[in-house]
Parts: sequence; structure tokens; C-alpha cells
Amino acid sequence: MKTIKYLLLSLVALIFVTACDDMLDKKPLTEVSEEDLWNDPALIQAYVNSRYNQIGHGWAAGMLSSCVDETDVVWGSVGCEPFIFGEMSSTNLGRLNGGWWRNDYRSWATVWSNISSCNIFLERIDNASFQDYNLKERLKAEVRFLRAFELNDLVIRWGGVPIITKSFTVDNVNEALSLTRATYKECVDFLVDELEQVALILPATYSGDDYGRATSVAALALKARILLYAASPLMNDNVKSPLVGYSTPEPDRWQKAAKAAQAAIDAAIAAKYHLYDSSSDPIENYKNIFLDATSANPEVLFARMGTSSSMGESISDFEQWNFPMGSGGWSGNCPLEELVEDFEVIENGVSIKFDWNNPMHASTPYTNRDPRFYASILYDGAPFQNRNIEAYYNVDESGNYLNSGGIDSKYGAESWNASSTGYNMRKFAHEEYVGYSNNYPFNRNWIWLRLGEQYLNLAEALYHTQDESGARNAVNVIRKRAGMPEITASGDDLLEAIKHERRIELVFEEHRYYDVRRWKEAEKYLDRPVHGIEIKRYPNGHKTYEISPLKQSVSGNRKFVEKLYWGAIPQSEIDKNPNIAQNPGY
Repeated sequence: MKTIKYLLLSLVALIFVTACDDMLDKKPLTEVSEEDLWNDPALIQAYVNSRYNQIGHGWAAGMLSSCVDETDVVWGSVGCEPFIFGEMSSTNLGRLNGGWWRNDYRSWATVWSNISSCNIFLERIDNASFQDYNLKERLKAEVRFLRAFELNDLVIRWGGVPIITKSFTVDNVNEALSLTRATYKECVDFLVDELEQVALILPATYSGDDYGRATSVAALALKARILLYAASPLMNDNVKSPLVGYSTPEPDRWQKAAKAAQAAIDAAIAAKYHLYDSSSDPIENYKNIFLDATSANPEVLFARMGTSSSMGESISDFEQWNFPMGSGGWSGNCPLEELVEDFEVIENGVSIKFDWNNPMHASTPYTNRDPRFYASILYDGAPFQNRNIEAYYNVDESGNYLNSGGIDSKYGAESWNASSTGYNMRKFAHEEYVGYSNNYPFNRNWIWLRLGEQYLNLAEALYHTQDESGARNAVNVIRKRAGMPEITASGDDLLEAIKHERRIELVFEEHRYYDVRRWKEAEKYLDRPVHGIEIKRYPNGHKTYEISPLKQSVSGNRKFVEKLYWGAIPQSEIDKNPNIAQNPGY
């Protein structure tokens, strides 16, 4: 979306809202006064564009994947420790309250600031000098979508929050400081209603410079995700507070989620969205979902748009942070052995679970895997940047270490930048990046909503409505694109297969953090030691593979405590407004 540029904050009066102590400055600022802003259609559109640019993304230095059982962040001290060691508190939110290092615009304060700016727009636009009625109505619907998107970003992390649809000034500060949290149900009802309304106004697609704006399809897709979450066990089973779930059961919540997912899929197909399938190679198809930042990408329903670094709007240093050491990178977020083992093996046209006790698997662990494995993980021997990854250690004939190894191992040029697990991330990575250049000549978009997720949402919801056939059909749409055999399971095995498919298809996209929580299975997956791989290369070139526990000081023995199902409300907000109730357990 080339027209959606950063609008200098000096052009507009910023407003409050992080629980309400920063008030609107009505004085003219550096270049453009508030009066001029609302009397200039071009500036009004720039104001809307800046709302898009304040939406966050997932490419922080320590990704949310390193707060669950997907990756380990090599550096530590980037906000993941409160999650992996069960230490979150109201004064130590860690990664939940921002991206650390280069901000990812997802802190409590920043999200509320964007919601506040949306409210200002919606209050002022009807009295602004804006002659194009249809454009004005479309912009209003876009901003309502963005406000709903940002509010949901708070709800999925903290549960019910105040539903604020007005701006606050010095004249109503007492009202702001008396706000209370809405219930989870009230938030879901508000979000669903907003998205249904804007879906009737927004176009299904855009072209040219408007590509990337909110669409009716994006609104329906977000609604479907919200209703899937709302139907999940965390929000319905033994809920401790109406702030974090429903007080009473409602049998048709899964049906509502299934209906919403199907509606989103139908609307997407009608608008000619489809799963990315430009190649006959499933590896290339999956890889390019996340590299194709053009309007030709048919799977993306909504994304945080970015440009190249030369244009000043590259939204992340992902490659520098996560490239393998031998390519001039810092390894960053390293895939765990637990994740690698979950990529299935294909044997004789049948997919089976990888098993280190299987001699064939143990001797060649990276052959015949799910094609998405090769598009997501860099492993020893993987082709990358016209070379093969070298994560091995050299040993003598007896298996004794020789204090040498491949260029991506700790014996490479910069040992401190070696992967902590023996693996690196392949997904999202542009191979043309040159290490240490800090030059990102490619556009990069963080995909928030894509069609592939909607099929998985549909599969899960249909399963819970006892429509197992429909659930299998939905998940197999994704399996087919991935080049994987169809799922034929039923009963509990089918539900596990659907959950497994989400783990693989949506890996590193920030779904896993919320999935294991809403399923109430975080203790199962997050309260355990995690591992990497250690590869020995003998003088004759033969290699052996040994599972290696990660060090406790890094993130090895992970701990999950019940309160971590929801984030802690920042203590600073409660100090400003004691009416803001804290979440259970904190």
C-alpha cells in the first residue's frame, strides 16, 4: 500500500488513553494546526493512513514464538523470560508489552493511543471539510475496522478492557479516570457488531495504491477469529471472572464460529482470493506466501504493510536478527527440536510422525519431511544462499570433539551468534539480504489475516459441532496445498490432527501463543524442558544426531503457571485508575 505512509506525529494532536492521563493538545503543532487538519481532505486521509502505520507486527527481536514451544531466543533479556519461566507480574510484562529493542508498536500504551486517534477521527470527520461522501464513509469504515482490530489485540492478551469510543480532554478527565473494564462478553459483542457493520460498507478488494486497506473480507475474517476464540475452552470452562470469559455456557458458540469462518471463506472466494498456488512446488508456494508483498498475493486478507529500507519503512530487521551466523546473522529466534519433530514424514504416500527410534529417521532426519518444513526451518545441510547450512561439530573416530565445526556452529567466526538449538528460521527470510548491511531492498508485510487460517478456523469449529466430515474437508484443503496426504482420522484423533495442522501451517505467525492458551493446554506444551540438536561429523563425513537439552540459563526448563493464561494488567494503569480490575492470579 504505497499511499499509506507515516504521518509525522507533529501534524496532529496526540491523545491520551492508556487509562487516561495524557490529554489532547489543541494548540497548533509544528507544521499543521488541528483546524487545518480537519479542513484539508489530503491531511485527513494522511491521518487515516497513520492509523494503519501504527498497527504492530510480530517481528520483534524476541518473537512471540520464543515465548512458546516454537523457538528459543539466543540473547535472552528481550522480554521472553516472564513467559518461559512463569514470572510475569503487573510490573514485569516482558514481551507482552512491546517488542523490546526495535518497538513493534504493540504495547498497552501504544495500542490505546491508536484507538484514541481512531476515536478522534470518528468524532471529527462528519464536521470536516470533505466533499466526497462515498470516500468519507469508506474511511470511517476503515477506521472502525482498525479500532476493532486494535481493541481485539488487547482483548486476546488481557481479556475484557474498557470499550472506549470517544476521546478525552481536560474537560472530562474525571470520566476517563473512572472507567472500568468491560466484560469479555461485552467486548466480543461490540467487536462482532462493529465488524458486521463495516463489512457492509467496505469493498472486498482494492487495487493500485489502495492495496492493503481494510476490506469487507478482512472484517469477516477477523470476526471469524474472534468467534473461534470466544467458543474455546479457556473462555467457557470454569471461568474465574467475567472479565476473561463467559459466566454462562452457550451451546451454539461453536456453530457461530463455524458459520463466521464459512462466511469469510465464501466472501474471499467470491472476491477471487485463494490459497497461494503459483508454483507446482509446495515448498515454493508456502515460502512465497510470506515473501510476496504485492497485490498479486491472493491469500493475504489483511497485513501490516511495509516497504524497503531505502524508503524508510522497513518494519523489521528480521534477516539481520535471524539469519544463521554463517550468513552474517545473529541467529535470533531458533526453532526448537520439539517443533522440528512435529513436522511429519512422508513414507509411501502416507504421513507418519517422526520418530528418533526409527533407524531410518534417525540416520537421515531431514529427508521426506512435510514440504512446509523446508520452507520454515534451516537445518544442517539445508540449501541457503548458494551454500549448505553447516551446524555440525567435528569429532574424531571415537566421537571426541575436535573443537572445530561448520561455519554455522559455535566454532564459526562469531561463536556468540550461533544458534542455540542447531536450527535457524527459514520462514519470512529473504535470501538476498547481505549480512550486516542493514539494507532491506525488499518490501515486507506482516500478515495478520490470511485465507489459510480461515480453513483451519472452520475445521476446528466444525469438529466441535459434530460435523467431522466437514472438519476433515476443511483441514485437507490446507494439506493439499502443502503437498501432504489427506487426514482420515475421526474422534479425538481428528481434533488432535486439526491442532497439529495449526501448529505447522501457522508456525511463527503468533497463533501458537494464543492457541495453547485458549485450548487450556499450556501446561502440556509450555511446562517442560525444551531441546535442540547436536550434530557430530566424523572424519569420513558420516553424521550422527543427538538431542541436546537447552541450558537453564537460556530457556531450557520452562515453567508455566495458571495465571499466565492471561496477561497482567500493567500496574501503572491500576495506579492511575483503581477501578481497573486486575486479572486472576496477579
